[in-house]
Amino acid sequence: MPRVEQQFKLPHGGRKRLIGRWNALLASLMINPEAHFSMLDDLLTRHTEPQRFYHNLAHLDMLLQLLPANPHLEFAVWFHDAVYDPTRADNEAQSARLAQESLERVGAEPSLIQKVTQIILATQNHLADDHDTALFLDADLSILGAEPKIYRAYARAIRQEYAWVPEALFQERRARVLQKFLSRERIYQTEAFAHLEQPARQNLAQELETLTQPTSGAQQASASQ
Repeated sequence: MPRVEQQFKLPHGGRKRLIGRWNALLASLMINPEAHFSMLDDLLTRHTEPQRFYHNLAHLDMLLQLLPANPHLEFAVWFHDAVYDPTRADNEAQSARLAQESLERVGAEPSLIQKVTQIILATQNHLADDHDTALFLDADLSILGAEPKIYRAYARAIRQEYAWVPEALFQERRARVLQKFLSRERIYQTEAFAHLEQPARQNLAQELETLTQPTSGAQQASASQ
């Protein structure tokens, strides 16, 4: 039975807080939350799917606390991982489509819908041309700059989400992702998250070292037995 990281479980009262944020968001746009409860219920259900060890309700809660209460940022939080199947490569596109269809259904302004889908699609490569999208992406990547113990728990949670991938292949693909971030001039694109740059680079480099030298310790142990 895979270990569920306690750091990434919704704290007591968290679900109630999320529901309150959703209701306040809709009310701020003069949309009756009670008339669209099924949409909230669907999002809550999606984010408690069994394959989610990190991309779950706790992740939403964290982002909502990090970002300003702005409708397009908040909707992007709710929908950016709404479709999350680790065996597929089109989760962002599917999540953006779900956001568009859902927001059209509640009568949101086209300009708001466009901003939300733009942010969600930007999570494919985590690069942005505008400040709000950059701010969202930086918040989404804030876990990379967490203290080492939490970062290691995050890395284990990601491995659990990709448990279906053979170890050698996972290490290869994960190392490629880490290298891509480390090769950037800046991981974080806004001043609000710039303080996480060095911790993130240290965490990524440490994980990369572990991934690229996975068998040396085992070989030495075997040889000494």
